[in-house]
Amino acid sequence: MTRKHYYFLVAATRLCSDAPLLWMFYFLHFPRRGSGGASDALWNAVLFAAFAGMHSLFAREAPKRMVARLVGPAFVRIAYVILSGVTLALLLHLWRPVSGELWQVSGYAYWLLTAAYAASVLALIHIPSYFDYHDFLGLRQLARSLAGEPSSPTALSVKGPYAYCRHPMYLAMLAVFWVGPAMSYTRLEFALLGTLYLFVGLAFEEGNLRRELGASYQLYSANVPMLIPRLTPWHYHE
Repeated sequence: MTRKHYYFLVAATRLCSDAPLLWMFYFLHFPRRGSGGASDALWNAVLFAAFAGMHSLFAREAPKRMVARLVGPAFVRIAYVILSGVTLALLLHLWRPVSGELWQVSGYAYWLLTAAYAASVLALIHIPSYFDYHDFLGLRQLARSLAGEPSSPTALSVKGPYAYCRHPMYLAMLAVFWVGPAMSYTRLEFALLGTLYLFVGLAFEEGNLRRELGASYQLYSANVPMLIPRLTPWHYHE
């Protein structure tokens, strides 16, 4: 692979990862209005189940090996990220509006809750600066593979917000789901299903981290809450 091809792949991966997330932020703050009923809510639930099922399936070892045979081991994570972004975009495109509202505020409360929503989005965007986001996307592994360098081992990091809670990105995403000046039933259904999916994913991620990091993660989890931040940062000493 040439440098030009690598940079093209970086751009494509970032586009497929970031653009659907930005669309989701817009979708949640400005949900489509409509007169949908129970059948539309059921359609949305089936769509979300298919989306979540695909993610869960391709997180397992057997599908990963199948993808590795098709695209090569170095491209597995990138393929997963691109597929995740494309399927999220499809989910948002096919989502049907449901009539009704749980709450809607105006005046100062509108701007206060809009600012809180924007802060949640900015937090979600900022948190990856505390770890190697390109490594998370699979791009760093590809670069090492092309350079003939070994993969870097997983290491515990407690930088920034990770010194206050173990999963700040999950916390920020929950805030994105639930904070805002309006909660239509369209958004409410997405928030409920998204929250359920996040907690299922959180359980699997906790198990993976405990297996990969062992005693260091046990110590970390004993001192740092999963989601509700502690008041003071925790400092890890090996």
